[in-house]
Amino acid sequence: TGMTVALLFLSINFFTIGNSAFSVTSLAIYLAFFSFGMGPGAWLIPSEVFSLTIRAKAMSVATFLNRVAATLMSSTFLSTATAMSWAGFFLLLAVVCMIVAGFIYFMVPETKGRSLEDMSLYFAELTGDRSVIDAEKKLRAGENVSVEVSSSQQQQQQQSQPRESNFTDVVNEDANVVGTMA
Repeated sequence: TGMTVALLFLSINFFTIGNSAFSVTSLAIYLAFFSFGMGPGAWLIPSEVFSLTIRAKAMSVATFLNRVAATLMSSTFLSTATAMSWAGFFLLLAVVCMIVAGFIYFMVPETKGRSLEDMSLYFAELTGDRSVIDAEKKLRAGENVSVEVSSSQQQQQQQSQPRESNFTDVVNEDANVVGTMA
């Protein structure tokens, strides 16, 4: 809400007096609230939402989308603000901040005091992912949980393992490359 208030002050300033010191102060307040609110939230929420099995790939997708959104925002900022007026643009940003705050308040669960494993189970229950729920029940019951590996995963594992080679393999591979045996 601090970001929204700062953007509303900025919008009102452009509608009325246009005091540059007030604009700079409003932007500083906005950045201060962004720094401990929505800014780190873009990194914190995805790291808690995704299960350990897909977290690395999912975080890379989340980071990519974060950078795409930042690029779109920064590349369209001046043209949009000029088209709708500076006051209207900052009012639009204030409305977006209110929508995001409402989404976070109503849709993002509180994770304070919960482990990452508890969060994985929580989101598995929300989405109905029975594989995670069943595996967690087996782990809590002390049973041995086996992980099934698909044939494509087995092939990837076999390909990633170093294979033994001898001198003739190296010579034959080099002979097939044009210009290496000149």
